Formats: sequence, C-alpha cells, structure tokens
Amino acid sequence: MKAPGPGLVETGRILPKLAKNPLATVGSLLDGYGDVVRVKAGPMLVYLVADPVLTEYVLKDNYTNYRKSPIYDEFSILLGDGQLTTNNMDYWRKQRKLISPAFSHTHVKGFADDITGSTAAMLDRWDAAAGEYRDIYDDYVELLLAVTGRILFSIDLSTDTTQVTDAMRAAFAFIMKRVNAPVKLPQSFPTPAARRVAHKVGELDDVVRQLIEERRGGGDTSDVLTALVRARDEGGQGMREEDLLNEIKTLLVAGHESPANALSWACYLLATHPQIQERLASEVRDALGNRTPAFADLGQLGYCRMVIEETMRLYPPAWIVERTPIADDEIGGYQVSAGARVTLCMYYIHRDKRLWDDPAEFRPERFADKEVAERHKFAFFPFSGGPRICLGKDMSMTEMVLILAMTVQRFRLELDSAHLVVPLASVNLRPEFGIRIRPVRRATQPALT
Repeated sequence: MKAPGPGLVETGRILPKLAKNPLATVGSLLDGYGDVVRVKAGPMLVYLVADPVLTEYVLKDNYTNYRKSPIYDEFSILLGDGQLTTNNMDYWRKQRKLISPAFSHTHVKGFADDITGSTAAMLDRWDAAAGEYRDIYDDYVELLLAVTGRILFSIDLSTDTTQVTDAMRAAFAFIMKRVNAPVKLPQSFPTPAARRVAHKVGELDDVVRQLIEERRGGGDTSDVLTALVRARDEGGQGMREEDLLNEIKTLLVAGHESPANALSWACYLLATHPQIQERLASEVRDALGNRTPAFADLGQLGYCRMVIEETMRLYPPAWIVERTPIADDEIGGYQVSAGARVTLCMYYIHRDKRLWDDPAEFRPERFADKEVAERHKFAFFPFSGGPRICLGKDMSMTEMVLILAMTVQRFRLELDSAHLVVPLASVNLRPEFGIRIRPVRRATQPALT
C-alpha cells in the first residue's frame, strides 16, 4: 500500500515553503497526512516518519537494511569517511569498537576538570561585562570548541589553533548551502567556493596530522587522540592515519556543535521560565554550595539533567534523522522504495500530544525516572538510537550538566525581550539570530577551587 501524501500540484506549492520554513511545512504535512507521509519531488522520493515504534524499526530492529542518506555525504568534504558519514558497516563496526574505550566512564570522568576549567574562564568574561546583554550562542560555541579541543587534543581550539576553527566555519557554510540547494553541482566540481573550502580543510588536516605524529612519538598526554593512536583490534592492528584523521575530525564537529546548541536553548528556556531557573539554582546551591562541581557531583544534579533533557525534547540539536533503505521495505504497513530518503521526524515526535501532555510546555519533571519508564524509548531520542546511537552521548551529557550547573550557580539569566529568537532548521536546530541574555551576578559567588 502506498503511503498518503501530497499530489504533484500540491508538492509544487509546498517545496518553496519547505525551503523557507521547514519546521512549519513538515509539521503541516504530518498533521494533514499522518505518521507516514510520501512526498515525490521530481526524482527525489521522501518518506516522513513521525512515530516512535516505526522509528525504532528503522534505527534498531531493521537497521541493517538502512544506510545513511545522501544528506550525510555532504559532510565528507570535511569529515571524510568517518563514523558520521560512512556506509561501510564492517568498517563502521571495526572503527566503533576501537573508538568506544576512549568514551568509557573512566575516560569521561578524567575530562571533568577540562570542562569546568574552560567554563570558569568563560564565566569570568561574563563577570567582567556583568549587566550587559550578550549572544550566549556564540559564547557556548566558543566554550565547547575550547572544551572539545582539550578533550581531543589537549589544546584550546578557541584561541590556539585558528586553522581548525577557520576550516570548520568555511566547510559548514559550504555544506549548509549545498544541503539547502534544490539543484547542486557534484561536490568534486572545482568551483571557487569548493576550492577555498578544500584549502581550509587541508590546513586543518595538516594540524591534525601533526598532532597524530606527536602522539605516535610518545608522551604522557591523556586526551582522546592519544587513546585512539594507542587503540588496537584483536589482531593488534591500530587505525591507519587517514582513519584517525577522519574520526578525530568527526568527533571535533559533533563534540562542540550539538552541546553548544542545547546549552543555548536551555538558557533561553530558563530565562523565560524564572521559577524553573530558581528551582535549578536551588538544587545547584544545595549540591555544591560555592565550590566548583566535580564528576562525582553529577548524581546530585538530577534536576539539571532533567532541564537539559527537556530542552533537547523541545529543541533537539539534530531535528531529523535520515536513512535510505537498501532494499524495498514496509514501514507502518506502507511500501517504502529502496533508495528513497526516510526522514525520522525527531522534532515532531518530541512534541506529539499523543506522547506528551501539553507538549509545548517546558516541564523538566517529564524526565523523572518514573515518567521515563512509562514512555516508549523512542519517544525521546536526541542522540539518535539503535546500534548507531551517538558514541559521545555520555560525554556530551556530562559537559552540559557541569556547564549549566556552573552557569546558574554564578548568574541569573535575563532574556533580551526585544531580540527575536527563531529556531533555524538546517542540519542542526540552532537559533538563527542568536540568543541575547543578560547574566546577572548572584549574591553568593562560587569559590575558586
């Protein structure tokens, strides 16, 4: 049976709206046609899926029949054939097995001081400009670059290595333009823009190759790159240099972009819900007093975790997940053609009134253990799901809880109500015009530890 969806004429009317406002347009299609919607636009066939059971089927139960969709190929100019982009499942399994130990509980615990030290430096800058509105999205991007650089390489990417940040900015701008373009040249076509990006990425590659060579020369650094250089499979083989290069760049991009988005939206929601902000500040005060948090404090910051999870429900950093079936399949009783794009609509599942009471409301208590146990596990999947679930999710949650706790410990957050806050649905769901917040110092400041 063919899935319902718009006809040829309606699709022609929808496409311009989809490019201009994808969040509203995809939502109207799901409202109009149901949980599986078929959209045919020229040679491109897309199935929108907005049901947790069907999402679990694609990402977990039948994942071997689904490859990454072509949208991820656009990232290969920056990331090569890494964990985010590869469709070679044997290679993916081998690489994931080598990488996973670097994100074990022990390793994550060891990076807590890097996280809190970089955060304290950012908050000192806020302190120096106390009373001024600032774009916290920019601040958190810079902070997460610093944190990710220290965790991956033991260097501060926000200040020490401009080739890295320049390359990422140039590549992301190029990738976003291609992702949103209705017609595009092959990625390998040597346009001036493509050549500029390739040059910038080449500079980034040179920096990472040098760091790889340094780690192979020995030393006592305990960063992720060192762990990956030392990683060996059952046969005693390590990663090739090209594999190391691609994986570390993938971790670099994923490690800073998503948590920076989530933290920005969390501050926005806390600033617009002062009672919740003060409840969080009270939890932090009770758990920490005036001292800097440590990894051991995470268990006492349960409400902080719930605030972040509720934020990612409303504003998931990756608002959709896409897959392509290798062979014809059936999803929810509907035929799905091999080679089509299956778009798993995370943003809408997270806001489905059948799954969430008053879904538009910011209510962190939804993530109390009892409520979580009663929901389908794919009603909330901000880190994707199944075997290809985000490898760094525990690291990311540790970063976000520690950073947010330190933020509200030191400052009360006030929103600039005159500034327009609009989610931009591209590859990530980020604030299109930033988020302007005034950090107001609390009466009691944390002690330096």
